[in-house]
Amino acid sequence: MELVPLAIERAYMTFLFPFAYQMKNRPQLSNVLKNEGYSFFSLNNTSLENAFYGHSISVTHEELAQFFYPFLEDKLFPKKLNSQDFLRFSKAYHTKGFLQHKDSHFDYEIISLDVTLCPFGNGIVTVRVSMTEHIQDISDVIHFIHYFRVLEAKLREEKGASHHFSFGDFSSTSELLFKHFMPFLQPFLLHHQENTYEGLPFFEDERMFSSGYLLCREGQVDGRTPEGTPFISSTNPEYIADYVKDHTHQRWAPQSYIVTSAQAQITISNMSLEKSKHNLEEFMGTHYYNLFIHYFYKMMLLKVSYEYSEINWGKDKLVVNELIELITKFSARYYFEEVVVRTEGREISQMLRKYFRINEHYTETKATLDSLYRTQEDQSDNRSNKLLFILTVFTVISGIYGMNLVIEEWRDSNGLGSIWSYTIFEWVAFVTALSGIGLSLILVCITTIKSIRNQMRRYLRK
Repeated sequence: MELVPLAIERAYMTFLFPFAYQMKNRPQLSNVLKNEGYSFFSLNNTSLENAFYGHSISVTHEELAQFFYPFLEDKLFPKKLNSQDFLRFSKAYHTKGFLQHKDSHFDYEIISLDVTLCPFGNGIVTVRVSMTEHIQDISDVIHFIHYFRVLEAKLREEKGASHHFSFGDFSSTSELLFKHFMPFLQPFLLHHQENTYEGLPFFEDERMFSSGYLLCREGQVDGRTPEGTPFISSTNPEYIADYVKDHTHQRWAPQSYIVTSAQAQITISNMSLEKSKHNLEEFMGTHYYNLFIHYFYKMMLLKVSYEYSEINWGKDKLVVNELIELITKFSARYYFEEVVVRTEGREISQMLRKYFRINEHYTETKATLDSLYRTQEDQSDNRSNKLLFILTVFTVISGIYGMNLVIEEWRDSNGLGSIWSYTIFEWVAFVTALSGIGLSLILVCITTIKSIRNQMRRYLRK
């Protein structure tokens, strides 16, 4: 299948990747970000409207405030640093360099970075990038996106890309970000599991989610083959036509289109840069936050799915209860079917929910946790029934002895010396008394240990 060349005059991109941190470190991390020159993002601070998005691009805070329903707006844009909702810290860099892959050379600029501290120990880093100062072919731009979004290359076709700046050379995007731009963030990252990127087993393929504003064919972020020829992941024109129809939002056709997939969301425009100014501002502002909140939904649900997959079966009832509490708080405070006021925003939201499979993830997570809870409740009931049986036996035996198991000889401290002369009934009383005392001590110890452990777990989670 032949691809028609298409010139790209200018391209703007945002790359999102999640990280995990401990909620108790949230104030400390906020202070570190401020000390590193990051600005706390607040809608009240209108001086930030044109600070992080590139030359001549301004995001109106009033428009952001009117885009979301009030029940979500106050959580996305808190006014104080002590909020437990979304705290965004941003810093402009305007640093120019280039990405090298074999014979391909791509000039680009890192405009700014956001570090957003989300609820429940999640966080999202946003990297804003722009290309190009000269016209590029569409396949070259997609090629650049393909390699930039890979944090650590492990597949053969992804290896070989490097970043070069005046301050140094870097063999991967991860090295560029964590060794130069954000070295302060790494000590705060949680490492849940080995052989995963920064301990995030739910971070898909170790690739950032890509969002871009450019001119044409997008969705799978294919770019070029390793040999450098333009590449597309299908040779079937009918499949491609169906894919484009299913994945494309055409409200503003034929001037612009929005193509959404699980890997990227690309705005494609054939208007001049001057006429696209407002669209660019929406891309950097309202459309970005629409994408952001749904990406948070996806990461949050994947996180819960991972945590319940690691449960020690039959022993972690407390963990199940905590996960149920977590998903309940998440559902009540942050998870909403509709978050956007405007019709066009709701249409894009529906596409994001569809291709992020948010509804399926949510339904599956709720059903699995409910099933785990019922199963562990049944196991708990069985244990309680066994304990009740034992206690009933003791009660019956005690009743036979008139609720008094004291043998006359026990009143004397030396009375135990004649235990070998006990009758069968006295032996029953003796064993029952010691067993009852021992069982009581064991139950008290187990209950105390569990209570202390539960309190410690809750303290550490907080």
